[in-house]
Amino acid sequence: MVIGDRVVITEPKHFLFNLEGSLIGFRGEKSPGDVWLLILVDTRNRSYLIPQSMVKLVSEEDYIKNMQEH
Repeated sequence: MVIGDRVVITEPKHFLFNLEGSLIGFRGEKSPGDVWLLILVDTRNRSYLIPQSMVKLVSEEDYIKNMQEH
């Protein structure tokens, strides 16, 4: 993952489950191999620290498709 990538929160127990955002920074390791990501969540217009294990990349095609539907 690189800064600017689009991500979706995939952890069902997370209060931001299924929301999309943009990766805007990295903030060290939560545990070995699991990095804290600083994500700007679109619908909240706010940034949150979320572990990398709780998100997945959104392809550009999916992002464009979702923008056209709304």
